Amino acid sequence: MAVLGSMLLDPAEAIEAAVAKLNFEGSFYDPAHQSIFSALVKLGSERHRGTIDLITLSDALAKAAVLEEVGGRAYLSQLVSCVPTAANIHHYVDIVHQTAVLRRLIRTSSDVHSRCFEPQENMEELLDQIERDVLAVTGLTDTKKTQAVGDLIIHAIDHLDKLHTGDLSVVGLQTGFDDLDRLIIGLRPGDMFVLAARPSIGKTALALNIATNLALREKPAAVGFFSLEMEAKLLVLRLLCGHARVSITDVREGALSPGRWQEIMEAGQRLRSAPIYIDDTGSLDIMELRARARRMKREFDIQVIMIDYLQLMRANVGKNATRENEVARMSGGIKALAKELQVPILVLAQLNRQAEQPGQRPRLSHLRESGAIEQDADVVALLHRERDVEKDREGDGDQAPTRIQEDTAAELIVAKHRNGPTGIVPLTFLPAYTLFKSRSRIPDEDVPEV
Repeated sequence: MAVLGSMLLDPAEAIEAAVAKLNFEGSFYDPAHQSIFSALVKLGSERHRGTIDLITLSDALAKAAVLEEVGGRAYLSQLVSCVPTAANIHHYVDIVHQTAVLRRLIRTSSDVHSRCFEPQENMEELLDQIERDVLAVTGLTDTKKTQAVGDLIIHAIDHLDKLHTGDLSVVGLQTGFDDLDRLIIGLRPGDMFVLAARPSIGKTALALNIATNLALREKPAAVGFFSLEMEAKLLVLRLLCGHARVSITDVREGALSPGRWQEIMEAGQRLRSAPIYIDDTGSLDIMELRARARRMKREFDIQVIMIDYLQLMRANVGKNATRENEVARMSGGIKALAKELQVPILVLAQLNRQAEQPGQRPRLSHLRESGAIEQDADVVALLHRERDVEKDREGDGDQAPTRIQEDTAAELIVAKHRNGPTGIVPLTFLPAYTLFKSRSRIPDEDVPEV
């Protein structure tokens, strides 16, 4: 009653304050209060708020044929008289919002209690649904509503103007590779970015390079890294040696000078403050990964998620389902997770053997096992470089090389871009450090001595 009375006393300020938090169905326990609130909000959007009073509100409720149901004009007058001033509107709104959230939590808990007594064929799906329902309670103030294009045009024009002037507030997270950032406008919240390549090309290396660039920039972005293939200790070892520009081979062979060891120590100090969080649980189910990602987001406020790699995950799709069905479910689950958490997700994936045919670049059709990956992804980038099998270690080429090699040309082929152009980003691969750099932008000190 205090909230509604304040909205009548000071429509210009109180309506905006109330709508900011009480914007979901069930904010008011009494249906009559919900009807009055909806009518006030509608009046505020249709006309100047200075014209809202008992008479205009009564007229609006009468036209909606609910005036008598809410208590008539006498009850509306009582709302105004029950609050001395609208100055405390924010406090009143907080009280109503808190009790509304508690009611929603009670309903959700009751529903969870009932479902737990029912027979369940898939426990993972039940847990995923329960976690989504409970977490949704905390985001009630962010409930999205249907919006008209006309209301969004001004925002769209403002966005384009900022994009044109290079305002960083409207672009995604910068990967640190300038040519790539210009092409895809950064990693944007809700987007699924697929980085695909054959084994031994450097998927993990490029992902770690991007993670380091994000975590060590002026305003660090927290990175959540799910490594289904490599242990966390090995990933950190590669991060450390790569950031120090030291070859793992030299470390193994004891060929480092005291000065180079000092560089490793300095790199370690810089990386200690890097907000990179690694989960190296192997063979994760898609439902379990989603649950872990939600917890990671809640605990560390991660701004980007990386998954290495898609084909090592699992999905419960039934006995008769094919591997393509399983990969399709995992891909769809990852895209849904990106939208739910509003963070970009960088997913590593493998290409099939056709991508290794001499004289050709990889294509979208080479994505292994499922066309659903191409369908769900907002950006698909195919990493390509000529590989010398005599110089690269057998197995996953993301591992460190057996000896120092010369830097080699590489390409990141942006084969799909849902919201922009495609193209080829030239890179240079430094095998000694398992680092990728933008071509022609490599400092002399980064070039390994052969």
